[in-house]
Amino acid sequence: MLPHKPHNPKSANSVRQAPQKPRPGMAKIHEGGKRWPQPIPLFAALPREGAELLDGLSEALHHVRPLSAAHRRSLPEDIARLSRLLTTERAGLARSYWTSPAAISAYLYYFLPWNLLRLTRLLSALPLPDPTRIAAHAGGQSTGQAATAGNEALLLDVGSGPLTLPLALWLAYPRWRSAPIRVLAVDLAPQPLELGKSLLETLGKMSGHPVWQVHTARAPLEQAARMATRLPGLSGARPWLVSAVNVLNELRSGKRGAHREQTEEGEISNGCREEKLSGFLASLAPLAQGRESQAPALLFVEPGTRLGGTTVMHMRRLALEAGWNVLSPCPHGEGCPLLENAHSRTWCHFTFSSAGAPPWLEKLSTDAGLEKNALSLAPLLLGRQPGAHDRTKKSPARERHGSVAGETARVISAAFAVPGLPGRARYACSGQGLLLLENAGTLASGDLLDVRIQPGRDRKSGARTAGPVRIEKQPGRKAAPQPAGLAAAETSGERGQARAQKSAALQRQKKPVGKKPPQHRLPGEKGK
Repeated sequence: MLPHKPHNPKSANSVRQAPQKPRPGMAKIHEGGKRWPQPIPLFAALPREGAELLDGLSEALHHVRPLSAAHRRSLPEDIARLSRLLTTERAGLARSYWTSPAAISAYLYYFLPWNLLRLTRLLSALPLPDPTRIAAHAGGQSTGQAATAGNEALLLDVGSGPLTLPLALWLAYPRWRSAPIRVLAVDLAPQPLELGKSLLETLGKMSGHPVWQVHTARAPLEQAARMATRLPGLSGARPWLVSAVNVLNELRSGKRGAHREQTEEGEISNGCREEKLSGFLASLAPLAQGRESQAPALLFVEPGTRLGGTTVMHMRRLALEAGWNVLSPCPHGEGCPLLENAHSRTWCHFTFSSAGAPPWLEKLSTDAGLEKNALSLAPLLLGRQPGAHDRTKKSPARERHGSVAGETARVISAAFAVPGLPGRARYACSGQGLLLLENAGTLASGDLLDVRIQPGRDRKSGARTAGPVRIEKQPGRKAAPQPAGLAAAETSGERGQARAQKSAALQRQKKPVGKKPPQHRLPGEKGK
């Protein structure tokens, strides 16, 4: 069993534990003295149980992949070597690193835990469909008792590696651990699939929680959907979620499929890339046949690099053309303002602090010379049902407070100084295009909130300027503190967003003292 330590609110790890409930009507007060409505964060705080499981991941890894004393001493250098292979020495990727024992250990002990931390923070706040409802509609039991493949929700994880996404989902949603979920993990390399399956089983035994039944299949990405419909053990299972993490940026020509890369180097042309993305998306179409309400959701998560972010932007455009709707993170179903700008060298991604990582992982990262202060990624959640922006065409702020000229927007940049604007600004994405939020230093990357679009545009980016909405209370009507979409939260993921809102105060970084403010630059642009 994992140790359950007494909660010390003053401990260094308290940021990862359940936050206190904010005061009613809490709002972000920025430098200009105005108030931003309380935003909905894109990244939820890691609850205490999830933090304990990640702390215990080191013990589980030692059980699944034990290291000798010599291998333990060489692990930091093995991690640094694999990091170089995945970034600056990509010529060596012609041979799969899953054939190297040292690289396998480096990936499991370093890259997998950091990916789990990224994904658990994200998944907890995404509006994912509820698998128990899907199984119930198929005739299954929400408790998972007496469930068979014919009445279970199917999670198809493409390019699964060591089951990174299924593991993160299991960590992020404790209430789904006993749900009737069956996993099909598909990858070209069989060894990481078996290691991930063993790791999930080990975490279940250590924590005393049930785990999902996992099927593994060795196949190229384009055949994953076919495997889901043809494997005898999955006959009748209803597709619930199709996921691909760090996969889209790997697509290349040739029958051998993809190799692992997480770098800005080596981008292929847009035409070639879109052809491969379109083909992969088309290969998933059979899973969405029938009624739209029964189609699975599609979840893509890529590294927050230029290659990862632009790949997700292109996949979003292709998916909209193919009839899919954007559920998150985009607050609208219009064209991507970053993609539509032909001269733009920016890309969509979101960043959050690495604070709260397990101490053993931070030490290992330091020993390898790969300390982390921030984590980034580029996610995209698609569905056949209407997107969140379609369900809230009329802003809840306007419904509650009366006449407010508001627009829902998502923060997509760090804070920076703009000559002539008060405080620090941030870029945001909206159905009206790119916005420049003034006095937005207290907001965070990924925050979703209502804004008021103002006259004028930013000369550098062409973005329209925006500030907090003006709430005009009607006589006899009380103002509610919820931000857009919170009062009408319906799915389990939206409830996760509601929980994430409560922890926003703990996730904000303090304004640096005595440091020069960041330069005015577009999202994804690097300073000189």
